[in-house]
Amino acid sequence: MPAHHSSRKPWPMKWIVVSIVVFVVGYTVVNLYFRKPGKAYRPYQDANDRATTARLLAAGWHKLPLDTRRPIEKAALDHAPAPIAHGAVGLGLDFAPNFAEAPKLVASIDKVTAPAEVAHGQDYSLHFTASVTDQHLQLGELTLYQRGNELVLVPETEKLPGQQLMTRWNDATHAVTFATTALPPGRYSARIVARGPAATWSFTVK
Repeated sequence: MPAHHSSRKPWPMKWIVVSIVVFVVGYTVVNLYFRKPGKAYRPYQDANDRATTARLLAAGWHKLPLDTRRPIEKAALDHAPAPIAHGAVGLGLDFAPNFAEAPKLVASIDKVTAPAEVAHGQDYSLHFTASVTDQHLQLGELTLYQRGNELVLVPETEKLPGQQLMTRWNDATHAVTFATTALPPGRYSARIVARGPAATWSFTVK
């Protein structure tokens, strides 16, 4: 008995490809149209950020606004420079417990130029040179924390975009400025933290 052959013709391969393309394009358009603006939801990172913020506030720390830039000129001070010393490695035992996840710090703080005093209400400006151990990294976010008469500057690293981009030098100098309007006159201790020893100094708000 001869085998029975179906009369249905197979769907041409080109139409299968066309249907897949139409689906992918349509899905992409709908996804982009209805996607909420802003950063993507990062459950783990967002939870750590909230925990860190809560711990810092509970410990009395808060952030001060910063202006940062890569200077093209040498540091010029209106007052005598403050003597710079070296402190604890990393965030320090007094500061590290406030972070749910340790920030990715620069390798070292190689040089700091900062004034020993500033008039109340004026901006306080400093220059610092930081090094990274991996040329695929660069200085990213800079955050200044204050608690009473203590100031801590936290420079974090970030990866350069792309796989092949590299920095030309392992170190770079940065300028940081913050207002003293919220700082009562008095003596302040400051430090810039790194994976290596922190750079520490004191200055007076007059």
